[in-house]
Amino acid sequence: GFQAVEIHVRCADEVNVGEIIECCAANNSRISTIGTGMSYVIDKLSLTDLDSLRRKTAIERLKGYIDMAALLNSGVIIGSMRGKVDYSNYEKHMSAYKDSILEVIDYAEYKKVYIYLEAINRYEINFHNTIEEMADFIESINSSKLKMLIDTFHMNIEESDMEDSIKKFGSCIGHVHFADNNRRHPGAGQFDFAKVINALKEIGFKGHVAFEYLPYPDSDTAAKNGLDYLLKL
Repeated sequence: GFQAVEIHVRCADEVNVGEIIECCAANNSRISTIGTGMSYVIDKLSLTDLDSLRRKTAIERLKGYIDMAALLNSGVIIGSMRGKVDYSNYEKHMSAYKDSILEVIDYAEYKKVYIYLEAINRYEINFHNTIEEMADFIESINSSKLKMLIDTFHMNIEESDMEDSIKKFGSCIGHVHFADNNRRHPGAGQFDFAKVINALKEIGFKGHVAFEYLPYPDSDTAAKNGLDYLLKL
């Protein structure tokens, strides 16, 4: 019942894109987006790294993801790969971050690929946590290929009024992650998905909504239960 699949890979070079294209065709599906978080979690690559060589490696890794996305007609997510900042060197981190984003976006525009920057809660990333903060940054870049990824799990922590934030900054939103407040499938917690769905409809959102939650009690059951719950809404 899913129309698309979001995939997470450590490195684009490790993936057989041809096989993915064949699998999508056989299953009447497509790849919506490519997650890049493993490059940060495993390889510690980020765009805020003050080590210029490691930051360059992160940028090149992202360019590889963009090349892959161009072949799959999908977008690229930058979430945890944004990295963290040391507030004693805040200006240096943010300067490195913005320069890195500009280089990545320049390449994404050349390849006609959308980049989705994720607003992540303060306990995981220590800057640009709210929709408003991320929207302000995205607007400062001024690129048609740079959009925001909003995630209901993070929104539940950071937003005082989720509906209002979505409506106010809807023009910046390009991709959505759904997870309940306990990081399980929609319907397994206390999050009000109807309000978010209504807000997304009101702004005319046409992008993908992807599931990103814990595979409890197992992946297939979690995927089916989440989809069944949302289709009822």
